[in-house]
Amino acid sequence: MKALLMAFSYLYFITASYASENIVLAKKHQLKSIILGEHRSYSVYLPPSYKQNLERVYPVIYLLDGDPTHLKALAGLVEALSTERLEKQIQQAIIVAVPNSKNAIRERDFTPTNVDWTFNGKLLEKFENIGNAANYTAFFEKELIPFINKNYRTSNKQVLIGESFGGLFASYVLLTNHSLFTDYLIIDATYLWDNNYLNRYFDEQQLINKQLKGNVYFTFANNAAFGEIGEANYKWGLELAKKLKAHPSNSLYINQRYFEEETHGTVAALSWYYGLKSLLQK
Repeated sequence: MKALLMAFSYLYFITASYASENIVLAKKHQLKSIILGEHRSYSVYLPPSYKQNLERVYPVIYLLDGDPTHLKALAGLVEALSTERLEKQIQQAIIVAVPNSKNAIRERDFTPTNVDWTFNGKLLEKFENIGNAANYTAFFEKELIPFINKNYRTSNKQVLIGESFGGLFASYVLLTNHSLFTDYLIIDATYLWDNNYLNRYFDEQQLINKQLKGNVYFTFANNAAFGEIGEANYKWGLELAKKLKAHPSNSLYINQRYFEEETHGTVAALSWYYGLKSLLQK
């Protein structure tokens, strides 16, 4: 916790010191997606040394729900933790922040099935035009990632960060297209989706007998305030992590952390801190 406070204090110090300068954290771009049938925005943060050493390549962090607030917070943390001031605890990295579509609710791209969201026979929420996770995966695989790799000096290390419904999508990618990313930070995912969909998919597809690989860091929040729903979500998340830990692959690494004092809405910052220290360690 002390190191996390130092990281944010460092970010504040830098910002205050150069308040009179026009600091550009990241550049915003658009990519015409044939797969999704729309223009998708994304922003690219480049680490401080990117223009200094033209031979160096960098890991890439793909941030789901990549709105400006999330991008500024994550970029500040990544930059601070990779400096000498904080003992270079992690590698410098490129960040590609992908905000949600302006044409549809975020659940459209993050959910793998088009169903009403129910729990124990009760309707939690009704959505329309969802279940687009397969196409969203294809957008990353065939359009965005190749474009980033072509235009920036990227290494083979690619990290996907998703929380809540974004964590559902990240888990889905891990189970269905495990070669797309090398690392996953899955933050308090929506394991409740479609009656424990992720665990059912794992069992129905007999993934215990199929190749899986990746370096995965799961985080869980204390959602006791949500009662039975919160308890079930945590239980099913632990169940998925346990199955992945038991997988015989020697290319699949699973770590997890429970934050008792954090809720679903507050767990992201600490998840970024501990997760990236694990996934991007020097």
